[in-house]
Amino acid sequence: MIAPSDPIEAGGTMRTADMRGLHRSHQARAQFLGAAIVASFFVIILGASVFLGAVMVVGSLHNDASDDLTANGRTGRIARPLSNGTLCHYVVFDNKTAQTVEDRIGRCDEDKPKPDRPPTFTWGGK
Repeated sequence: MIAPSDPIEAGGTMRTADMRGLHRSHQARAQFLGAAIVASFFVIILGASVFLGAVMVVGSLHNDASDDLTANGRTGRIARPLSNGTLCHYVVFDNKTAQTVEDRIGRCDEDKPKPDRPPTFTWGGK
């Protein structure tokens, strides 16, 4: 004998109310999985951004030591432009030991002096 609380009636079919409940639980599970996938995507993007930012900050702090090497005249910095023309790959060359050390990638125009131009905009239009 099947108890009245069982979802399957004597005919072997589920009641309509039980079908609706099952459908709602499947729908809730699908919504939860969709929200979890979207949230994990944004967490991965945010984590990658923080990681790359930290690498860039540490790299810029590390590159100050190469400026000390080139200051005494024993080493020189060689800049090779990359394919886009605005970024250069810097290499430090030691004159005494004839060794090269890869330094960093930076803008090609950062070592060039900036032209002293007067500002073109003045308040009042005169």
